[in-house]
Amino acid sequence: MEVANSLAYLHVRFSRPILFSGIKPSGILLDENYVAKLFDFSQSKSIPEGESRVNVKYSKGALGYIAPEYMEALVHNEKCDVYNFGGLLLLLLTGKRVHDLARGTKDESVLSGYVKKHSENNRLFEIVDPIIVGDDQGLCPEKEQQLQDFTELALRCASVSPEDRPTMIDVAKQLRQLYRRSSM
Repeated sequence: MEVANSLAYLHVRFSRPILFSGIKPSGILLDENYVAKLFDFSQSKSIPEGESRVNVKYSKGALGYIAPEYMEALVHNEKCDVYNFGGLLLLLLTGKRVHDLARGTKDESVLSGYVKKHSENNRLFEIVDPIIVGDDQGLCPEKEQQLQDFTELALRCASVSPEDRPTMIDVAKQLRQLYRRSSM
């Protein structure tokens, strides 16, 4: 939730949106209160005045976190950060890294495809990180619904189509709503 808030802040609180351009687990630190913080802004760029994207000379980033349009057209915008964040959410959900699932393939969407397939076949709980589910024999219906909602949000963020991805503001709001429901 804190990372989503930070990214949303970078996207909307400056006269020219700032793209983080490097969301990955190793780019997030926890402070002494276990609050997530972004660091290493070395790949961050602001979108030029009057533009809606940044053109780049070559793509760089970790498999599974790079938006397809970034790889293909070498352009970066806010929706690319959303895609990166979706990869992070899917990693948190499954506990699996993209390269673990993508051995022998260059498929960018391997993690989202893996999660989507299991979700659509009502087998989501087979791939959820055991740390999330715990040792219980199952989750209560409310927790199952929250997990399903989280999965749907992560998959929307990691959508191949930029138009189907929410904005980071919407992602931050939805994560906050999920958190509030879990606190009740």
